[in-house]
Amino acid sequence: MSIFEREKVVHMKLKYLVTGTGRCGTVYMARLLTSLGIPCGHESVFDSSGVEYAIDRLSGNRPLVLSHISQFNCNAENWLELETIMAESSYMAAPFLDHECLRDTIIIHIVRHPVRVVNSFCNYHGYFRAANAQENERCHVWEKFIYGHIPQLQEELSQYDRASLYYVLWNKMITNKLLNRGFLFHKIEDDPRLVLDFLDISADDFFDNRTINTLKKPADFFQTNMIKNDDIRKAFVDIGESYGYNMSECKMI
Repeated sequence: MSIFEREKVVHMKLKYLVTGTGRCGTVYMARLLTSLGIPCGHESVFDSSGVEYAIDRLSGNRPLVLSHISQFNCNAENWLELETIMAESSYMAAPFLDHECLRDTIIIHIVRHPVRVVNSFCNYHGYFRAANAQENERCHVWEKFIYGHIPQLQEELSQYDRASLYYVLWNKMITNKLLNRGFLFHKIEDDPRLVLDFLDISADDFFDNRTINTLKKPADFFQTNMIKNDDIRKAFVDIGESYGYNMSECKMI
């Protein structure tokens, strides 16, 4: 790609970007924004390929494709016309929030109860089992992407400890990259009208199925007392409480 083309790409910006840890409501937010007239892809621009691929997608040099997970438990397979995309919802955009291609993009940082995020990653998806770099090589590409940006997670840790540390460090990474920048912090459990207010949109009819990407299957249920490392447990509880969550009790839903 020439210098001229690269400069042109830099100025082709998303208007809105939703990000978080994953398993926190990014699919729901993509559907919500789209229903409000803001066509929003899910991992259509930012996936495990990194920021250069994202720039190529924004430039039209690579195709935009809805993630498979965004159509899970979904009757309307073609709920988004990708040609009209104005927004993106992806946890894999988090490491690049300070990149030039997102300089003028309006950011929405979403969180979900920490216990439910860890439970979903570990007990439903089998993430964070890798105990070392060799085991990491056998992980799927999305988990490798996480380890590539937070190498501390490849230390000798239990699965729950690693997932809990991920929740803490990924959210802190987002916060640090958004310093001195206006953005919306939104708990996915809160009223979606808070998002509408932020976007200055008035609507009575919008997508509000927050279970759209919820997996229903038998599984163990993670609790904070299962975190072995005292420092990780404290950091996990502290960040959850700072977000306004009750960390002493979280029932399975």
